[in-house]
Amino acid sequence: MYCQKCGSENLENAAICQSCGGVFVYSKPTKTSGMAITSMILGISGFSMFGMFGITWIIGLIFGILALNKISKASGSIKGKGFAITGIVTSAVGLALILTIIGVWLFINSATTFSLHKKFKMQIADRMPEIKGVVCVAYNNSEPNDNCTSPLFVQEQLQTEPDITGRITCQSPDGKSTIVKWKFVDEDESEHYNFNITVPVDDKTTSVVVKSIDYDGTEKIVFKDKQMKIYITPEK
Repeated sequence: MYCQKCGSENLENAAICQSCGGVFVYSKPTKTSGMAITSMILGISGFSMFGMFGITWIIGLIFGILALNKISKASGSIKGKGFAITGIVTSAVGLALILTIIGVWLFINSATTFSLHKKFKMQIADRMPEIKGVVCVAYNNSEPNDNCTSPLFVQEQLQTEPDITGRITCQSPDGKSTIVKWKFVDEDESEHYNFNITVPVDDKTTSVVVKSIDYDGTEKIVFKDKQMKIYITPEK
């Protein structure tokens, strides 16, 4: 080692020059933190590709914090504090931006879903029947018994069921059963019902009759043949 004052050669790592008594001052080598530079690059470049959905900014934020912590403990041997702070700030801003966008999207999506759900419920409520009646089956113009009558709908159906339906099975005097099924259909402004009637023809054959009627609250014939008739009467 040569003394900068007198030029004399001294032992390696000597503290004092043997010729002139000058004191040697050693400075530690410094380097720039690669992690801090990487944090800054990730933080800035993330805006051009939208942070790869936040991944770039998350990595940049972690690298910046780690680099800043390491630089503060290095006692000046590691530089790059400005790079680390830049990486932390840009990454944090990018994450805040993407979280804001996600939050706005979720709010709009939830509001739209709520609106559609509310609209759907209103549509269901709007197509509920209002006029009450009783479906009756009578054979040979006789009065129907309790087993051959059923209300068009009951109040509970309006609150719990998406489809308003009904069904009765009526046995004729000769032991043959007629099945009557109906469903409320939302059409126009009238109360519209589709009927599906299974009528016995003989011991081996049945006939299925499909008929649609609009019920206005007065007595209405749904089906009639030589043996029976199916009609709706206003509910008493």
